Formats: sequence, structure tokens, C-alpha cells
Amino acid sequence: MKVFVNYPEDADKKTEFEDRVADFHATLLIKKIQDLHISDASKRKVLDLILQDLKEKMYED
Repeated sequence: MKVFVNYPEDADKKTEFEDRVADFHATLLIKKIQDLHISDASKRKVLDLILQDLKEKMYED
């Protein structure tokens, strides 16, 4: 799938755009985890591991 986006030039609109994209990604991730055919406890563990990995990557940069 190809998606074309008109990236905003204004700094405030760039921030809003980035926030909305992050929200979309988070929503998609949560939906994917919810659709897994595993227990709720396992889903929670998957989410916790993803969040831990993201935090570690954030501090690497």
C-alpha cells in the first residue's frame, strides 16, 4: 500500500502531524495485540516488552 501525505511546513502543524501519526501507530499496535489468540496476561506481557524495547531505543540515541 502506498500512502501520499502532504507534510506541513509550519512548525506547529508539524508537531500536530507527528502527534497524530504517533497516535495512529499506537492505536494500530494495540489493535494488533488485542487480535492475538493468546491470554490477556500474555498480551499484557507482549505490550510491556514492546514498551521496554522502545524505551531502551529512545535512550540509545
